[in-house]
Amino acid sequence: MQRRIAATLFALLAALLVASKVPAAETNLQYENRFRIMLDFAVRINEYTRLHLQDTRLCAWAHAVALANASEAEQMSPPEVYATLHPHFLLVVENVERCMYYAARRNMDRYRHHQKIVRQELAILETLSERAGIESFETYN
Repeated sequence: MQRRIAATLFALLAALLVASKVPAAETNLQYENRFRIMLDFAVRINEYTRLHLQDTRLCAWAHAVALANASEAEQMSPPEVYATLHPHFLLVVENVERCMYYAARRNMDRYRHHQKIVRQELAILETLSERAGIESFETYN
């Protein structure tokens, strides 16, 4: 009897833990706010470190922060209007993270490879946002 109760409680606890990990649906405004600031951050950190690649400590710090940004982006659940943009958004933030990783380790061939992907995906994001009638996602200078 006690084993049965323990097994039931364990199953209930496991179900609650799994259910707590499922992201809640986001409103358009909630998603867009996070999307914009995370994309702006990724672009800015990418541009700044590109100009300071000799500073490996900066690149290592940028990698840690970009990794957190990419992890958070993976948890986002886009509203339907943003569904076509989201995979490209993920590719931008994930490849910025990869850029910072390789820059910190002075592997410039891999760094340049991921830079190219970032530029391509940013162009795709801009095109898709225009087609969808969504205000431009250009970052502020």
